[in-house]
Amino acid sequence: MHRVAVALALAAALLLTAAAPRASADLARPAYGAGDFWTYATNLTEAFGLTLTGNTTLTVGPVVTISVQGADVDAVEVAVDGGGDFAGALPFVGNLSGTWTVAGTEHWETTGWRPVRSFLHLTAEGEIPADPAPVPFSLQLVNTTTRAVRDDGFPWPIADGASGAVVERWNVTQNVTVAFGGGPPEWNETVLEADVTTRLLHNGTGSASVAAGTFVVERVEERGPEGGVRVHSFAPRVGNDALEEDYNESGGLVASSSLRAFRYRAGEPAPAFPWLTVLVAVLAAVAAVLGAALALRARRRRAPEEVWMPPEKESPPKGPASP
Repeated sequence: MHRVAVALALAAALLLTAAAPRASADLARPAYGAGDFWTYATNLTEAFGLTLTGNTTLTVGPVVTISVQGADVDAVEVAVDGGGDFAGALPFVGNLSGTWTVAGTEHWETTGWRPVRSFLHLTAEGEIPADPAPVPFSLQLVNTTTRAVRDDGFPWPIADGASGAVVERWNVTQNVTVAFGGGPPEWNETVLEADVTTRLLHNGTGSASVAAGTFVVERVEERGPEGGVRVHSFAPRVGNDALEEDYNESGGLVASSSLRAFRYRAGEPAPAFPWLTVLVAVLAAVAAVLGAALALRARRRRAPEEVWMPPEKESPPKGPASP
């Protein structure tokens, strides 16, 4: 009967394992792979006085070695593309509307997944209402940025309530070209090189409901020198933000990115363990072992059977003795 007890114990252990709570852990570093992607509904209410709405997709490519301000860095290459509509008003111009597109590449270094190099090209084309005919309008923005990480004080894994600062050397070049009607384009270039400190805080766990679903999220607040705060609702299941919101110094929402679709293979749940199938198999094994044990016990207690033996033959009568 020891085998019966072992089988029953195994069945109980399987059920207890299925019901046992999982211990909480720090927020682990994501594991990205080529082909992972995230598509966000983008809404910017402060961009050159315009409101931009649309979709932006980030797609993970290969890991490459790049040069960032003279140093070799291993980074994953991420393609950026998107587009949508814009509307608003510009000083001395008036109301205008149209469409926008963005394309480019980002590189995230593989230790902390922090962006270290980016190239973005944004195009906006539309028209300004006028009499007798609307005036065509176009805007071209090209931004090239490198960010050399000097000190990462907010590394993975991220504990609940953790805080820290990341110090980076920024090198930014941005060109903006605007053209109205058939007039000559107006061009402007901005160059920035400075050490930038960003302060981060893990501010609790919650949930976020977006077009891609409802996710458990870890809220991380990011504060830079420009003022305001960027709130990341990072979803471990997604491997990225389910929701990102930017607030100005007055607390007004000026930009948001809400997840619409994604593919993050490292976060995909493993196939569910077939608890019911295993339990049925274990109980069947228990029944078989129990039946065999009972049959063996019944056989041992059964009375011995009598063996039939044929009767012995009688000897023939002896005749008279010889003279």
